Amino acid sequence: MDAQALIRMRDALAHRGPDDAGCCVWGADGREAASEKGTVGLAQRRLSIVDLSQAGHQPMSNADSTSWITYNGECYNFLEERAVLGEQYAFSSRTDTEVILRLVDTVGIEAALKRLNGMFAFAVWDSKTKVLTLARDRLGKKPLYYLQRDGGSLLFASEIKALLASGFVDKEKIDPIALVQFWTYGYATGERTLYEQIKRVPPGHFARWSDGELRVEEYWDCTFGDDIATDRSMDDLADELDALLSDAIRMRLISDVPIGLFLSAGIDSSLIAALAARVSNKSLQSFTIGFDQQGFDEAPHAADIAKHIGIPNQTLHVTDAMEDAFETIARQFDEPFGDSSAVPTYFVCKLAREHVTVALTGDGGDELFAGYDAYAKALWFWGDRAQRRQFSDLLSPLQKLVEGHKRFIRGDRRLTALEMIMSQSRLREVLHGDVWRDIAGANPYADRERWYARASKSDLLSQLQYMNMKTYLPDDILVKVDRMSMAHALECRSPLLDYRVAEFAARLPYEAKIDGQGRRKALLRHLLARYLPDALMDRPKMGFRVPWAEWCAGPRGDALRRSWQNQRNGLQRPEAAQRLFPTHKQGWASWQWNAFTSMLFLEDS
Repeated sequence: MDAQALIRMRDALAHRGPDDAGCCVWGADGREAASEKGTVGLAQRRLSIVDLSQAGHQPMSNADSTSWITYNGECYNFLEERAVLGEQYAFSSRTDTEVILRLVDTVGIEAALKRLNGMFAFAVWDSKTKVLTLARDRLGKKPLYYLQRDGGSLLFASEIKALLASGFVDKEKIDPIALVQFWTYGYATGERTLYEQIKRVPPGHFARWSDGELRVEEYWDCTFGDDIATDRSMDDLADELDALLSDAIRMRLISDVPIGLFLSAGIDSSLIAALAARVSNKSLQSFTIGFDQQGFDEAPHAADIAKHIGIPNQTLHVTDAMEDAFETIARQFDEPFGDSSAVPTYFVCKLAREHVTVALTGDGGDELFAGYDAYAKALWFWGDRAQRRQFSDLLSPLQKLVEGHKRFIRGDRRLTALEMIMSQSRLREVLHGDVWRDIAGANPYADRERWYARASKSDLLSQLQYMNMKTYLPDDILVKVDRMSMAHALECRSPLLDYRVAEFAARLPYEAKIDGQGRRKALLRHLLARYLPDALMDRPKMGFRVPWAEWCAGPRGDALRRSWQNQRNGLQRPEAAQRLFPTHKQGWASWQWNAFTSMLFLEDS
């Protein structure tokens, strides 16, 4: 391994870790290489959160320097594990990094992963066995990419840009299935990325590399709809959830740097804020993004909630005048990424980082507690009689949905069609015929449908939740939050995504998720009512959206239409410009953001 290439890769991630940098290279004999070349190398950029001293420097080794770790994330139960391990080891730091390394050394990777509660991606190199182990947290909060070269050598990193910096990636080799997935859903699924050579370690998996071979294994899963708790009252369930979330928040407040929280007027972030204010013995503050356009701005409501809870609130209004940052935001993902809510996420992270280094978020509530509109649509169309009656007001939009996806509405693909942002017929107008020839005979939706197959014995709502936990959550939501927060060296922690909360939510009965009035997230609402009055809760769901279609009207839309027409990448049809950026009417926001972000990367390839 060339140390200079390793340092290039490391420093491509300087934004993730501005506080420290380290690099080690080992020769074939397992000893640190005296020269700049070796067979194995680890490098790291550090964002210091716990134990800010040099004792937390990485790569970090065990006492006899035979085992080394480089690590991104937080292990929230490290103090408990340290207390157990302290009977066998003398620790040289206060970090969770050292606890993970000691735990892996003591009980092995599989047992260690089952004991860790946190968000993490890490690599452990054992110089005695010549085995490199990669691991990613259960729900995929922290990213882990890899590239296996011909001959078996392996490179890995937290972001694609570090692998690109190695010089070993052929950017011309595009994965056509990933491109189709991106245009269909806004993101590539599972192991895929835009680049054919670059893969992802899936959430809840670890990988062992030895003698040029990589083996990926699953260590955690949580299928929804099994062993449902049907004999418990809402108050009883709320009591347990209150205790679980309070403990999850307590663990996530451990830090040697200032902590804040994101606050919209939604149920999820409001509940986290209310519980954090009760649990914390620290001074917390909240951060909110606002918009000038009606229907998008929740800032006034968030300010009222913060006042009721008793924590200070700061608001930043995002406007299209901030357009100079839009390309920077899109490029942070290193590949096309179709979620335009990255824009407000970027700015709320920027605002928060001016005051704190860690922020609590409400991510996970929609997936785990059934908050999405798509759930109601699926239940109206394919649910039982009571469910169809419960959501009868959705008749008109569902008829339009079905017309757009006729060929998918039967059998296994009905749920695949429900979440498409662009139908295959429209997609054929956007992507060049060569793309379709390249994937002839392949099913671009197989990566999603296998999760439905695993949950096929569960009820319909549980199937949808499980699939979202396996795809939309790790491949969209958590990618967005990680890249936008790390762009500002801000660490985001998500109490609702504590794996104990996920396992609790997976066993909830239907009525704890959707109440008799058809309101989603019934249990979260029930619990939040203990902390907020009805006047601050009784609001329609808005989501974390941006008025991108409005922003694309006028000169910006004209400029993007011209850029699309001038494409020469051979993958996207220039003649689709008018479909994506109509001249005399407002376009479809998700298509337009997809077009904007895809042009940035496909023109570079």
